[in-house]
Amino acid sequence: MKRALSLALASVLILPALSACEPQEKDIDLPAEIARNLEDAAANLRNNKIKEAEGQYKWILDHEAGNVGALTGMGKVAIAREDYAAAIGPLEQAVAKAADNADTQVTLGRAFAGHKDWTAAAEHLGKAWALDGEQEQFGLEYGVALREAGELAKSAEILLEVGELNPRIQYVYRELGRTQMAAEELDKALRTFMKAQTQWKGDQDSYAGAAMVYEEQGKVTKAADQWAAYIQQDCCSTYSKEVAQPRLAALKKAENAEVPESPEPDMDG
Repeated sequence: MKRALSLALASVLILPALSACEPQEKDIDLPAEIARNLEDAAANLRNNKIKEAEGQYKWILDHEAGNVGALTGMGKVAIAREDYAAAIGPLEQAVAKAADNADTQVTLGRAFAGHKDWTAAAEHLGKAWALDGEQEQFGLEYGVALREAGELAKSAEILLEVGELNPRIQYVYRELGRTQMAAEELDKALRTFMKAQTQWKGDQDSYAGAAMVYEEQGKVTKAADQWAAYIQQDCCSTYSKEVAQPRLAALKKAENAEVPESPEPDMDG
């Protein structure tokens, strides 16, 4: 009996000591942790660490379900994986909560562009451009979406504006040339493609654009020269092998067929 009583008393004395040694959940500064995770996740995305970024955005949403930055981040993760349909849902939630957030608007526009919904893409890219007119890239993407949505006049207007704001922004003149070509303004398109070639020496697609214009104009030799210049920069892509090189070969064949045969010498003197 005394032994049992002693054991019971010992257990009472030991239990508090054991519980005092158990790890306690550390109190965290939730807003600070969310801010840190947002910053780290954005850096991970920039460094193509998509899985790590996704985990951080999910952690944030577990603690703050409507966090606009994390919802936008999840959309960016899906876009990085080229899963544009999956990107749209969280981005629409983010836009519903923060319609004046240019980053959220442009990301949703890019998701719709990847999904080939050009009308919706133009809507949100246009809103991003209106919210932050200093980001010429937003205007460039807006102009492209307008063209793909069939709004050629508005596309040309926006792309011209972007080019005037920053003539060195990559590919703006190539995209403007494509818009002008779609509007069947061939002379304008050709001048613009040539301008694109001088602005960006490595813009191989501007050579393809110029080649197509020359083909439309029936200028076989000039078209062949432009396709050859394109192929010099891109010898081995699928487009080069399946489009550029066969077109150059066809033009060379047509060019040779146009050369008149040399007259036979007059044997009678």
